Amino acid sequence: MRKYYKFELDIVVANIFALVLMVGVFILYAFYRKSISIDYAGFSLLFMLLYFLLHEIFHGIGYSLYAKNKRNIKYGCMLEKSVFYAMCQERISKEAILVSLALPFIVLTGLVGMIGLIFKVDMLCLLAIVNLAGAAGDIIMFMFILKLPNDIKYIDYDNLVGCYFVSERDLSKYKGFGVKYIESGKDKNDLINRKIPRIYISKKSIPILITFIAISIILIIVDML
Repeated sequence: MRKYYKFELDIVVANIFALVLMVGVFILYAFYRKSISIDYAGFSLLFMLLYFLLHEIFHGIGYSLYAKNKRNIKYGCMLEKSVFYAMCQERISKEAILVSLALPFIVLTGLVGMIGLIFKVDMLCLLAIVNLAGAAGDIIMFMFILKLPNDIKYIDYDNLVGCYFVSERDLSKYKGFGVKYIESGKDKNDLINRKIPRIYISKKSIPILITFIAISIILIIVDML
């Protein structure tokens, strides 16, 4: 009998892992470069904001390669919880979720970081490091999903740190660093919150975004004086 298995990312573990990744790689890069130079702080802040958006867009591109209905791919911004998100509210294969999880890391850390190193552009390298930290949860989930049977199906529900896996096998016995098993039950179609809009920005995110952009503009003007 097919059952659903609900797992959640341990956000505390993910944040600690992200911090360790970012600090560790930054120290290695600082030793490699000897001196780091970043001009135009305002533009740098805006680029960082766009980079977080791009991270989720690449997740969405990964989903879109496999999803039958693109309307089931949803994007959102909840800065009061420090997250941008992309979710797929449609059952997709193990291969599909692995591709979606890996894509931002491959492009925004691997490819961009390589270009930054080759041409010695500190800003690109630092953006790659920031994205690496942002991909900490993706890395944790990727390593966990690799352990699962190949016939699983993945689907997001309305929790930004959790997901469902559907399988005929017992998935509750699977353990992973930073991943918690929550519950399981009979497979059914009413687990997903279909009311989530395709593009969502929380009310609390709006003043945070305005403040962030305003500070960036002020810094840009100061840099140009």
